[in-house]
Amino acid sequence: MARSFTEILKETSPKLKEVIERIPKYQPHPRLPADWYYWQIIERHTILKYAGLAPGANVLEVGCGPQAIATIPLALMVGERGRVVALDRGRWGLDRPGKKGNDFWELMEASGLRDRVIPLQEDARSLPFPYPCFDLAVCIHGIRSFENREVAVEVVKEMLRVSKDRMFLAESLPIARTMAQQAHLTMYDLRRPVFVALGAAAAGDIPYFSQEELEEIVEEAGAARIETELVEVNMPHHLAWFPLEMIDKIKDRKTREALKRKWKKATRMLDEYGEEHPPVVIVNAWKRES
Repeated sequence: MARSFTEILKETSPKLKEVIERIPKYQPHPRLPADWYYWQIIERHTILKYAGLAPGANVLEVGCGPQAIATIPLALMVGERGRVVALDRGRWGLDRPGKKGNDFWELMEASGLRDRVIPLQEDARSLPFPYPCFDLAVCIHGIRSFENREVAVEVVKEMLRVSKDRMFLAESLPIARTMAQQAHLTMYDLRRPVFVALGAAAAGDIPYFSQEELEEIVEEAGAARIETELVEVNMPHHLAWFPLEMIDKIKDRKTREALKRKWKKATRMLDEYGEEHPPVVIVNAWKRES
């Protein structure tokens, strides 16, 4: 049986619980439940426990997104002496606080951890660091936001280059053990064809890679050693859904109507079964000795 948010919060570390309780209810869309943001932060914190972060670490986060979901637990874990360089490729605009759809700095401020984070707006395929200067480079649920597999390989290669020894990835898998997970995958898998039909393929949201595909990407990027582990999160998700208005903007009528039918089916599944996190694979990868 799925645990309630109250039950999960009781099991959460006191420091993370304190941070969560500082952040006011954040509900950018009425479809999202009141506690959705807190669930996401706790999920990221759970996954990051496998990263082996030490207090005082200097961390590069690739793909921080507009809501600091993984940035907040990262900033908590590195402590007062640590720093998180939060990298954004320009999709959200970290350099423009107040931009529509970008609440990054407001949420970091509310968490009380803003001073531990340094924003960086760059292309992750060409990082502006000439030597390995990070204790760890991480990408948490961000591989799916790249344009395609080739871009993923380029980014992972750069993450290895700027890390002193090791990098860390975590991503959902295309596995459904419950109807709530299947509902999530059914809706999520519509995002890519919608972006493509809108002529915005570079926006990302590609289908989840399998564990084997992720291992191949990291190996192709030049990792000397790879260790993976499957984690059953057992938490709700809430982030696959997107508004029908996106599909309404598609010019090709046949494509638009076909995707609209699929969207309505996926929405009915979410309404009936809820939305649960698929299993997550974590990848620790070590660079080759120079």
